Amino acid sequence: MKKSLLALALIGAFAISCGEKKDANTTEPTTETTIEQVEAPVAKELTYTMEWTAFKTPKKVGVKGTFTDIKLNDVKADAATLEESLKGANFVITTSSVSTNDAGRDEKLKVEFFAKMMGNINGFFGEFKDGKVLVNLTMNGVSKEKEFTYTVEGDALKLKGGIDIIADFTAQAAFDSLHTACKDLHEGKTFSEVELSAEIKK
Repeated sequence: MKKSLLALALIGAFAISCGEKKDANTTEPTTETTIEQVEAPVAKELTYTMEWTAFKTPKKVGVKGTFTDIKLNDVKADAATLEESLKGANFVITTSSVSTNDAGRDEKLKVEFFAKMMGNINGFFGEFKDGKVLVNLTMNGVSKEKEFTYTVEGDALKLKGGIDIIADFTAQAAFDSLHTACKDLHEGKTFSEVELSAEIKK
């Protein structure tokens, strides 16, 4: 009799535990679906663009361009502010996607400049504070920390900074290659300084 009661008790306990597992299984998918519905719109709404300005000729005429393949990763979607969401975020810029709205110029930049350097451009953001942020940039296999300024206007954060192709990233060979290819068009003068700007919106 004791054995029968013990067996019934074990069967009852097993049945209850199975019922609890079924309840848990029915609620978990609902929780996961809710998380996906909250996160997906944030990722879609975040947009970003960047622009670079290089300089040529003795009069230092600016030439503007961008890259069509830029990826921004590890953004904190649940952060209270855009600055907080971008702290620690990293980016990858595919250099072969360079674009200046001039097919001939783009081809020269790809072949005579970026193809002479190692890899793509990547980096990550430090802390955004008091209108300044340190950006760690890697170009031509060299990493350099550069200070950028920023402003926030509504849902948009605007960054501004600059680099020196030779002094910062030891890209003398790439610079010389581009300068030689464009010597006549540049009237014998190509500058190694490049201004950078970017805009990131929620």
